[in-house]
Amino acid sequence: MARLRRFAVCLACAALALSATDCSRQDARLEQHKKKFESLGATTAFTIDVWLAGEVSGTYTRTALETTFQLVEQERSALAKAPRWLQDPRGAALSVRAERLSRLLADLIADVGTADGASARQHVRQIPIRPPEPQ
Repeated sequence: MARLRRFAVCLACAALALSATDCSRQDARLEQHKKKFESLGATTAFTIDVWLAGEVSGTYTRTALETTFQLVEQERSALAKAPRWLQDPRGAALSVRAERLSRLLADLIADVGTADGASARQHVRQIPIRPPEPQ
């Protein structure tokens, strides 16, 4: 009986150690996803800024935005691979913001296609995820 009790205690300790490692791993993964989405949001804003400034063509801008859209969708898919990441409030919020970024990218692609700079300015202000402003 004592051996069984010791085994149960050891098993509980191992499970606790593994779950603590898994939590820190999950934190790190969610932070990686967040940073990637922030980078893609910043890329979107920069791409529109240079297009509005007349520094790049509409064709180049559409291609860049379409590539960014594909990267956002790949990252969203990677985030959704683990249901526990979406169960975490941080992961769920990140998923919602990433979906909004995808929809804005689609709107921006249309804006560039119709050369609607005013609409693009409005849409770029709504980008839901970007890196924090430097202080």
